[in-house]
Amino acid sequence: MANNTFIVDCPICKAKVAAEEAGRAERSYFDDEAGEPVGRRLYVGKCPRCSTMIAGTSHQTGFENYDSEYDQWSDVVRVYPQPPKTFASYRIPNTVKQSLLEGDKSIQAGASMAACVMFGRALEAVCRDILLDSKEKTTKRMMLGEGIKELKAKNVIDQRLFDWSQQLQAFRNIAAHPEGTPISREDAEDLQVFVHAIIEYIYDLADRYEEFKQRQIARKRPRVSAAEMFGSIKPKESK
Repeated sequence: MANNTFIVDCPICKAKVAAEEAGRAERSYFDDEAGEPVGRRLYVGKCPRCSTMIAGTSHQTGFENYDSEYDQWSDVVRVYPQPPKTFASYRIPNTVKQSLLEGDKSIQAGASMAACVMFGRALEAVCRDILLDSKEKTTKRMMLGEGIKELKAKNVIDQRLFDWSQQLQAFRNIAAHPEGTPISREDAEDLQVFVHAIIEYIYDLADRYEEFKQRQIARKRPRVSAAEMFGSIKPKESK
């Protein structure tokens, strides 16, 4: 085991490295509900360059004697340190979450342009969710630039978030067209931080503020004492 390695993205070296494997957990089973086998691995090791401890996961893509000549596994995706961002709000659409996850995987794979496209897709989905009603979501398409301006006009985001949104749109457009303009990993990571910030601002913080206001309202309600409560109950008259 000491000589085994696994290829994973190191967030400190900002590169793919052959991490020195120190441990592994594996589970394979047949998912009756999905009607297919499932396999997962968890790797633990450290970067050979900076000695950062790293954990990553992989899922099985081929099963020997089932759908493949031999077992096959996906690339390892880092889950520690700096795991994928999670949010508390239940209102965040699945399209947004999935786009963020794909963007994170793209960064780890060194695909900065693909990451920018995914982050732009996430923000576009946010615009649709916040600005369109249920009927419009199925009949109307909202472009990213239009959505960003409307978010600002309706005070959903402030000037700084609006400026960041403009930069994200510019990078998304560069990534989506064959202009040959390079996008660095640092650019993609900066955009990732921004998208996380705007989603947290629009959903998580808004939910948290509403919960705070409800607690404040509850505190201001007049409390009824036990004497007042029981005093309002008149005893039954004896016959």
